[in-house]
Amino acid sequence: MKIDIYNTDKKYDIIYTDPAWKQTKGNKRKCRPNQGKELDYQTCTLDEIKEIHRVATELCNEKHNIFMWTIDKYLHESEQMMKELGYELHARMIWDKENGIAPAFTVRFSHEYLLWLYKKGNILMPCEDMRGKYTTVLREASTKHSKKPVCAYEMIENMFPNTTRLEMFARQTRDGWDCWGNEV
Repeated sequence: MKIDIYNTDKKYDIIYTDPAWKQTKGNKRKCRPNQGKELDYQTCTLDEIKEIHRVATELCNEKHNIFMWTIDKYLHESEQMMKELGYELHARMIWDKENGIAPAFTVRFSHEYLLWLYKKGNILMPCEDMRGKYTTVLREASTKHSKKPVCAYEMIENMFPNTTRLEMFARQTRDGWDCWGNEV
């Protein structure tokens, strides 16, 4: 269900967020000479992302977790921003995309980070039969730009069944989740 985070009284146990980090596609390539540098979606400044997350965290139950996607370029800024909003880092998970881009044709960036964040004393624990079942490495081939792996949704759903879940910056709806984003 699509919701307006600025006009709801609903409370959430899980926030799953893929912020629209300020990014470009890089330089033109011989194989795609007509491709522009801008992404296919609107991006946000760090201040805008922080304000959106400040609003979203007000929609959380006392015990809750935030799962935030970030890339190398914004890893430290993501953690600092969430620390300023009162959150602690529980785990840095890595999505091994099994492919990726090679900026300046050096090394191939084939991973993204999924940060598990919580407020001190208020971490929402996974259900008992899922504790210790997942590793910090998620492996699934990427399919299209910025589309996140299905295995991440499934991990959260399995670890935290019967919870209220909100996906921020969503691009599609998913059963059992509320969503917010300008592409839904």
